[in-house]
Amino acid sequence: MSTIETYTQEIEAALDLAREKLVELKAKIRGFSDLERLNSVDEVEGLEKIASDIRTKIKELDKDVKDSWEQIKGDIDSSQNKIDEAFARLNRAMV
Repeated sequence: MSTIETYTQEIEAALDLAREKLVELKAKIRGFSDLERLNSVDEVEGLEKIASDIRTKIKELDKDVKDSWEQIKGDIDSSQNKIDEAFARLNRAMV
């Protein structure tokens, strides 16, 4: 398996895990006060947008493998880090 295929599978697995965490967060948010819920919903929607952007970049990766591998990989890694940081913030806020 190529490095790109391996990387794509790893990112897709991370996105699947992120989707599961988002479902859990949405369930927790339902019990929040209106203001807390509003702030959390905005953050969750932002995470969903980032995840969607990553999936789009993975599709681009398949199309433009030779020309843009390093650029797309950097963009995806950066987006994945944003998701991880946001989950950490949300988890700290919900303690």
